[in-house]
Amino acid sequence: MIAKAIRSFPPRCISVALILLALGVFAVGCATYGYAARGPGPDLNTLPVDRMTPQETTSWSFLWGTVSHLWSPLVCAETDATGKCIRSRDPCDGHGGGEVHLSLAWYSVPLAVVTLGTVIPGKITVYCSTFVLPNQGP
Repeated sequence: MIAKAIRSFPPRCISVALILLALGVFAVGCATYGYAARGPGPDLNTLPVDRMTPQETTSWSFLWGTVSHLWSPLVCAETDATGKCIRSRDPCDGHGGGEVHLSLAWYSVPLAVVTLGTVIPGKITVYCSTFVLPNQGP
């Protein structure tokens, strides 16, 4: 039934549709942004990071990016009897993020097309720094 319906379309329309579909699929992975923190001088090398335990979340922006929220990677350390978080902890143990990546999720482009760009999700990945300053004596 589907094959019969597809055969009724001109081959040129089918090839154009396949090309557009392929471009849409490949365009999703194109937008990725990264940030790497630098260490102290004089060399200012990038900080070493722990790639084994990334902190990931999906952040949503609305109304063409005018409405979004600041994301801070905190983990709940203790909850009360109702399940509400009463104490949080820093997953990087105070070392901060050494590297941050922002990329579009696979469904960002289709969702942006459907909503005319008013809703766009982005995947944020933070790799914790493992850099520790040397002990400074008196």
